[in-house]
Order: sequence, then structure tokens, then C-alpha cells
Amino acid sequence: MDLNQKLSSLQEISKTLLSKIFSSVPGTKHIVIEPSVIRPLERVCSVSWLKGNGIEKIFKLEGNCPNFGNSPVFYMIFCKLATFKRVVDQIRSQIDQENPVKNRFHIIIVPRYLNYFQDELEALGLFSIIKLHCFHWFPIHLDAGILSLELHDVYKNLYLLHDYTFLQPLSKALWNMFFVIGKPKFQIAVGEYSNKILRQIDLLSSEKGETDRLNSDIGALIIIDRNVDYPSALLTPGTYSALLNEVYGVTTGTVEHKEDEEETAQGRLNPVIKKQPVKFTLDSNLDSIYFEIKNLYFTEVTSSLRTMTRKLKSEALESRDMGLNEMRHYVQKLLQPAQTRKKLIANHLLAAETIANVLGPRYESQREIESNIIQNTNRASNFSYLEESLCTEDDPCVTLRLFCLLCVTQKLTESEIKNFWRKFLHQFGFCSSLAYRYLINANFVPEVGVPGQTKIRFPKFTTKEFYANANKFKQIPANPELANLGNPGCASYVFGGIYIPLLTKIASMIVSATPIDEIKSKLEGLGMVTLRNDNAYPLETRTVLIYFIGGVTYAEIAACNLLEAFTRATIIVMSDKIVSGNDLMKQMLS
Repeated sequence: MDLNQKLSSLQEISKTLLSKIFSSVPGTKHIVIEPSVIRPLERVCSVSWLKGNGIEKIFKLEGNCPNFGNSPVFYMIFCKLATFKRVVDQIRSQIDQENPVKNRFHIIIVPRYLNYFQDELEALGLFSIIKLHCFHWFPIHLDAGILSLELHDVYKNLYLLHDYTFLQPLSKALWNMFFVIGKPKFQIAVGEYSNKILRQIDLLSSEKGETDRLNSDIGALIIIDRNVDYPSALLTPGTYSALLNEVYGVTTGTVEHKEDEEETAQGRLNPVIKKQPVKFTLDSNLDSIYFEIKNLYFTEVTSSLRTMTRKLKSEALESRDMGLNEMRHYVQKLLQPAQTRKKLIANHLLAAETIANVLGPRYESQREIESNIIQNTNRASNFSYLEESLCTEDDPCVTLRLFCLLCVTQKLTESEIKNFWRKFLHQFGFCSSLAYRYLINANFVPEVGVPGQTKIRFPKFTTKEFYANANKFKQIPANPELANLGNPGCASYVFGGIYIPLLTKIASMIVSATPIDEIKSKLEGLGMVTLRNDNAYPLETRTVLIYFIGGVTYAEIAACNLLEAFTRATIIVMSDKIVSGNDLMKQMLS
């Protein structure tokens, strides 16, 4: 079994774990699923599989409680206190207080439950009535070389709240993976949380054992924190898959927008652009059209789709002149694939039209400003554009995202930061006041000392440090306008030629056998770094697993795909979630 088949079969292990939970209750039962769990669960198991494991009826978690009769009931939710309390309240409304039935109500919590949940049940006298289960599905294979744990709010918990709840499941996910693909002997961890995860894997290995496989399918493992390379998440991407996530939002590798989901016709300042209804899965194995265009720069996507449309049209015209035998062959072998291809092209044309309409008015001006910011030029005009966006943009995420990019690259004064934040709150509401604390925790803005203290804690990975590291890794091309976006020769094309994602540079050094001392000296400028080499470098197996903590973007994945094409290595990207810069800003504003 090759590596791709192993990754695709991870869902079978997840199904086995879930089956053990269901088998703890004999006979038929019902399940109530939190809406946000439904999409990833669909990638783990099918409805028919659930039916085969004793699930009689499937409900969505809503305000009203369904009538379950006397059947056992499983709830499945993400690890969130508010949702847990909501489920407990529903269950309490169904319990006969005088004669409660044991082993009837179960709550499956993804990826794990907190000790507080048990304390809450004990305080309510429900500890023996409601049984809690942990279920952490194995990484979901979304597409070739892409694995996702599909966990919500990891970025917010780790980087904004400094809550370590998710470190254990993030560590255990990788430790479990080693039993399937083997443990790589060359490992790099970059960043605070990446180093903590590496240490937790060591603890798991010493307490619970580790894989007995002598040879790993993976030559090198790179674990990297999201905050080590913020620009790759904050810059406006240019590739098709990344722009789909920007405009539509991608959930567990699926883009879906229905007609009745339209926003109001008028925004705060501008009319809301209508999004075309679409539904398709970002999986190259299921969608041949997506396979051809997913990593193209957006300006090339429409011309590519136009070429495909012309080809289909010419095939249809040729079919009119076919003889009887040719026609039979066409209908039996080619007609269905042609109709499927036609439907796929139509879906992508609608999506491309929406991207152009939504981003068109500001895309070029935004790209020019971002180029100035990365090049560290025109500081005054960049800040003026930021303040202007407060008055022209409906979405607070757009403005906050640009502000964060400026904070990372071009140092803002304390007065500039305060003036901007005051105007931001006036424009978008004081309900976002807490976000300033998050900006400090995430190291975007400095923390001023309390009265009586003069100490100011400056952000890491910003201004001088950012440019020192970017120059060391050669992430900023000297002439962005020379980038060939139609036939890219540099990973910077994913951002219009202005910036190369850091994970691509680190992976490139490893697969090209850069001396270890040089790799280590460059990485040390990024913060906490651990490098382990068990006589496995240069790599014998030119396969690299990159584990991004806090979300990875489709633009970074596209850059890795280009590196694969140039080096003939295999790069697998794994993260807790596929995100965009807007997703990070939404977590900051929530």
C-alpha cells in the first residue's frame, strides 16, 4: 500500500473508534449531531455506515428537543462549554427525576472532554445518568497531500487566549499517525507550541509506547506555529483554491452556497455582491476540472475554463456527424463523462464569476498596497489606505487584516495604533473592544506597562525581526513585477510575486540537502527551535510532512505543490484546519 492509499484509509481507523463507542449500547439508538460536526463526520463515515452500526434516526441539534421515546440517544458535539450546557439542558428535560434510566444518554465530544464537564454533571446529580465519550477522528484526507483535523478555534485558544486545551489532541493526532506511516527520524519544530507538541509526543511515547516500524514513509517532519509566518495568512492570495476560501469559505474541503442564503441587498456602505449558488468538493480525485485549475493564478483560471468549454462544444458538434456505430460508442463511453465535465465546468465558471465580482473593485489596489508593505516602502500612504478602508469597507475583517499585516512588517507608533483602534470601534461597534487584548496576546501590537512601570513588551516576529528573517530566507523577491503568473517559476506567484511562504523555504532547504548547521542557524532567528537528526539526513525518503499549528492556507499548500513539481519530492501538509486570513480575524473579533 503506497502512502496516498494509507492516508486515504485513515477514515477506516476513525470508523473503528466510533463503532466501539456505539457498541457500548446494544440495540438501536438515535444520534443528535451539532451542525458544525456534520460536514467533517460525512468525510469520516456515511449515513449507511451509521445505520449499520445501530443508528436508527439522525437528528440535527436544534432548539427543540426531538421525541426519542425510550431509545438510547447519543449526542455528538465539539468541545465547547456553551454547547455542552445546551445539550445537558435538553437531556434534563427528558429525564424522569424519580426513576432515571441509566446508560440511555451519551455525549460524544470531539476531540476530548474537559474535566469541568464531569464536574458539571456531578454538581447536577447526572454523573451516573449521562455518559461522556471522547472521539478524536484521525486526520481527514481532504485532497492529495492535504490532511486536516477539522478542529474549530484552535488558533483562538492557543494564540489569543493562551489556553492549552488543544495541545493534547494535536499531539495525540500526530502520535497516532506514526503508527500508520512510521516515525520520521529527522524532525524540526519551530515555535513555542510546536516545541510543546514535540515534548508531549515524547511523553506519549514513553507512557503508551510508540510504533515498532523501523522505516518510515516520511523522511522529515516539520512542525511550525502559525504566528511564525503571519504574512502568508494575511496577504491576499492569488490562486483559485485560496480565493474560493476567501469569498465562499470552505468547510471540510467543500464549497457550498445556496440561493436562499443570500445576504441583505444593502451593506453598511456598499451593495452586497450576489454570490452564485454552487456546491462542489475540492478533491482532485472527484473533480477533474478542479485538479487542472486549483493552483492556477486567478487570471489564468477563466481562460483555462474557456478553453475547456470550447473543447466540449467542438465535441458536441462532431457528434452530429457520427455514424450509428460511432454514436453508440459515444453514448455508452463518452456521453456521461462529457455531461459530468460540463456540470463541473459550469460550477467553476459560476464560482470564478463570483470571485471576480466580489474582489474586483479592490483587488488590484489592495495588491499594490500589500506589495508596498512587504517591500517596506510608502509607509505614510499605506497607513492612509488603511484608514480609508475604515470608511469604504463593510467587512471589519478586511480592515483588521490589513492593520495586522502593517503591524507585523512596518512598525506603527503607539499613537497610530490607538487612533486607528478608536476609529475602528466607532465604525464597527464597541462589541469588538476585547479584540485589542487579543492583538496583544497574538503579538501584533505591543503591551504597554501598567502605571508605575516603564516596560513595554514589543511583539515578536515584527518589523526588524520580520525583515531580518525574510532576508535570511530570501522570501521577498527583488522584482515582483517580473513574476510569471501564467507559468510560475517561483512560489511567490501565490501572492502575485511579492512573498514566498516560509514553510516552502524550510521544506526546500531540507529536500535540497542544505547543510544542517546552515538550516539551524537560519531557523534560530524564528524563536524556539528543536532539530532532531537520527542519522537520517540527507533524506533517503524524499517525503516531508509539514504540520501547521493554528491553521494553514490554500495559498501555502499551492506553494508546496509547486515545490513538489520542481524537486520531485512529496510534501504532505497537515493542520488543525484550512483557513484564510479572514478566518483568523473572525476569531479575533468573536
